[in-house]
Amino acid sequence: MSNLMVFMIFAILNFALIALSFRFWGKRGILAYIVISVIAANLQVNKGVMFDFGFFQLEATLGNVMFAGIFLATDLLNEKYGYKEARNAVHISIFANLSFVLIMFISTIFKGMAYSSDFNQALDLFFSVNGGTLKAVLVGNAVYFLSQSLDVFIYAKIRNWNSSVKTLWLRNNGSTFVSQLVDTVLVNLGFALAGIFPMEIVGSIIITTLVVKYIAALLDTPFLYLMNLIKVGDREPEPQLA
Repeated sequence: MSNLMVFMIFAILNFALIALSFRFWGKRGILAYIVISVIAANLQVNKGVMFDFGFFQLEATLGNVMFAGIFLATDLLNEKYGYKEARNAVHISIFANLSFVLIMFISTIFKGMAYSSDFNQALDLFFSVNGGTLKAVLVGNAVYFLSQSLDVFIYAKIRNWNSSVKTLWLRNNGSTFVSQLVDTVLVNLGFALAGIFPMEIVGSIIITTLVVKYIAALLDTPFLYLMNLIKVGDREPEPQLA
């Protein structure tokens, strides 16, 4: 199975899981899934993949689908519960991710037994001071805070201007396209400066990653319309962003 096919299946599965989380647990389910997605995305981003479109190929880092799901989830919180809930979800997910990395970093300090050498090496590869994930998480969380804060702000502003269901696609894609551009440029520059990948390929990775993220953003729009129809019992009126 090609990477492109896996990407499509993975995107649909990821967005469907967000819808299920919202259906069964409302706001708490969305928040839990955002936390899971941030942790998973920061692990996956260390893996480079190639997407073959037949006439051309795109090289990108893995984790784009998970990040697209996070933007979808915060847009849903913004739509259903208001700007403050979406913003709080960003802050909580950053705290959870940094806490996870700190806990896993401490595990690399312990001296392991010989029978667990493979696991010890895996932990060191991801979470030690010289590991790729630790650098990626530190850079990624700083950029994630900026881009997600921008996303929820733009979404709320557009919703204040026009809250009609007919313009839901505009709120979703407008906020995501702008914030993903900021996210992609800053995070890839940060990764290059941190030595995660060479500076020479930053330009091509930014372009290809944006294409992949924008495809994922377009795929998530029908799911936002679907989730907008789901009724849950934990909604409370929220003041709109001034």
